[in-house]
Amino acid sequence: MNILLRELKANRRSLIIWGGALALINFFMMALYPTFAEDAARLEELLSLYPEGFMKVFGLDRLSMGEAIGFYAMEAYFMVVLFGSMFAVILSSGMLAKEEDEKTIEFLLAKPVTRTQIVTNKLLSFIVYLLIFNVGISIVTFIAFEIFAESYSRMELLRLLIAPFWAHLAFASLGFLLSLFFTRKKSTYSIGIGLVLLVYFFNAMATLTEKVQFLRYFSPFYYMDAADIIQDGGINPLHTLILLAVSALAVGATYFLYNRRDITI
Repeated sequence: MNILLRELKANRRSLIIWGGALALINFFMMALYPTFAEDAARLEELLSLYPEGFMKVFGLDRLSMGEAIGFYAMEAYFMVVLFGSMFAVILSSGMLAKEEDEKTIEFLLAKPVTRTQIVTNKLLSFIVYLLIFNVGISIVTFIAFEIFAESYSRMELLRLLIAPFWAHLAFASLGFLLSLFFTRKKSTYSIGIGLVLLVYFFNAMATLTEKVQFLRYFSPFYYMDAADIIQDGGINPLHTLILLAVSALAVGATYFLYNRRDITI
């Protein structure tokens, strides 16, 4: 029984919906860019009237919407990271929980496969999906830049297209681990989405006030911040390693706990 292929087939509809929606949003956002760029000075003047906290949360204090990369970073990038993370956690958190929720775990365990093989195949399936998800959005976004942006750095764009994957992987791994504690898919989905929104709130609050700056270190959004990537001229290697470490720890814990848990049949 090929668990990997089964998972890939089972989740393709959600991939098309989530990936297609975000790709179209990126395309239409960039289609609006020439209009904004025509009157960049007036736009910057208008943005200066916004509260300082609002400016900081969205990176408006460090980027210019008159530039294609800055416009994308503020208008589209955060949606790819935020909603892509929701997709990632929904995808991964349901993979183990659904077997007990749909009463298919007895059939699965009756096959000549180990629990480790089950976890490995499901892990590979959400990694493959996240790669397809990010590559698909990246291709559409690159085409939009080529059509609507007269001048931009392809290297800067490449960094912004690669960065969300690491945040998505971290959330997917955490969702994978969380699914061990619930036997209902709806419960894992709710908890997973709640986790994404909570850590996004952490990052926003840490940006607004120095008193809770420590909260940003608990948020994957902080480690792949668009303004930081553009200003630093690259993705911070340490930030990437931290997200990879979080992913590895979550996946490792999933293997350990799944092999020792009592399966509800």
